Amino acid sequence: MPPDNQISHSHDLARQLADRVFSRSGGAPLVGGNTVSVLFDSHDNFPAWLEAIRTATTMVLVEMYLIGADPYGEAFCEALAERAEAGLRVIVIHDWLGSLAAGWKGRFARLAQRGVQMVSYNPPTLGNLLGLFGRDHRKLIIADSQVAFISGLCASSRWEGSPGNEAWRDTGIALRGPLVAEAISAFADTLSACNQPLDDATLKAWIDAVPEASGTVAARLIATTPATAHMMRLDLLVAGFARHTLWLTDAYFVGTSLYMTALKEAARDGVDVRLLVPRSSDIPWIATLSRTLYRPLLDAGVRVFEWNGPMIHAKTAMADGRWARIGSSNLNISSWLANRELDIAIEDEGIAVIMAEQFLADLDNATEVVLSPRHRLPVLDHPRPARRRGRPRTASAATAAARQAARIGEVVGAAVRGTRLVDSGEAGAYLAIGLMLIVCAIAIAVFPALLAYPLAVILVISGGALLLRAVSLRADVRAQRKKQHKASRETPPEHPGK
Repeated sequence: MPPDNQISHSHDLARQLADRVFSRSGGAPLVGGNTVSVLFDSHDNFPAWLEAIRTATTMVLVEMYLIGADPYGEAFCEALAERAEAGLRVIVIHDWLGSLAAGWKGRFARLAQRGVQMVSYNPPTLGNLLGLFGRDHRKLIIADSQVAFISGLCASSRWEGSPGNEAWRDTGIALRGPLVAEAISAFADTLSACNQPLDDATLKAWIDAVPEASGTVAARLIATTPATAHMMRLDLLVAGFARHTLWLTDAYFVGTSLYMTALKEAARDGVDVRLLVPRSSDIPWIATLSRTLYRPLLDAGVRVFEWNGPMIHAKTAMADGRWARIGSSNLNISSWLANRELDIAIEDEGIAVIMAEQFLADLDNATEVVLSPRHRLPVLDHPRPARRRGRPRTASAATAAARQAARIGEVVGAAVRGTRLVDSGEAGAYLAIGLMLIVCAIAIAVFPALLAYPLAVILVISGGALLLRAVSLRADVRAQRKKQHKASRETPPEHPGK
């Protein structure tokens, strides 16, 4: 056997290499000295948001996909307006599409009149027609450079529920410590993308006001921008590095073939991979599409659960009892490649335990989807024997017994809850998609203009936008050449020998 010092050195080297890979893939370094408080649902998040806004003394920054035209949206906007009228710098970046209803009702115009700097992300323009597919999907609130809230929740009453309707299930965090500076920088980057950059002095003052240390939690703040794929690369890495558990909750799961392969390979290697998704969704076609992906996952041993309530909107992941991710990114191509997203990846066993406990509690309100008996069946009554490969040698017998007891408890609980065969959900999903395609085909065949005219309009607009862009670039080139020519004429020639 190699000496202990060689083993320790090898572990340290592996840790350094893993940290470098995660930093480069996520585009974010691991930063220690933070305090992270996990906030569940609207009853934890919404009061904390309003308290932080109402007690702020210097500035409030908000980057929010959806600000609702509803009671909580009104209370949220009123708190912001009051702070602006009190002399604070209040800046709100809202997504043009996500917050369309509030914009139409004049809420943002009234906020601007009361002193709030309102910034609309990616409104439609002739020169940016395809930009409609890239949204600012972040949910970020920063108060006084002291606290940043990052979550999957938007500022809307739909998360609170109503009489007869359950509240939406979601997760967020309150962050204090050095990573708040990264959140401010991410906000400033979005402002620059909207052509309203902060001045350097203001940005520096806000970052300098962030405390150097607030706790002991190490984490990465991953600010995804269009085409960077930071979160996608990190999600793939985590699926590849997980050795024991990988538990995922996602609101709009449409995994790419690459990510699906990563999940399947992890499950085949003995990792306990579980995926919790909505059964009913506010965007029904995405839930329908998700169901067509169940079978290959189940075939590989991934366990899939559907939330029984009206909507689970959380975007979280946990791996091996020491890593957790919370934020706005869904496991789909839109979040990974097209949107601006914000997530925090936490490397802390205490936070991971909190998240794991909530995940298991969520499964108590979920139904497991299983394969029918004529297929390979990861049935709850006959769970796959857990593979011991790769388990730490330091794992105690007590820990093993506890895990076994937990598995038995899950089996008994599942027997009470019941399960749902994948066939029924699959049939409905394929039926809906097939009928939709046939209806579209018939409509286009009967009325060709339904396809031809919109396509022609899109092509004309896109072509015209490209021509305008070309003219603009040519004009810029000419102006630059004239400037350089004028500068060369005004610069006196150098004399030899001087």
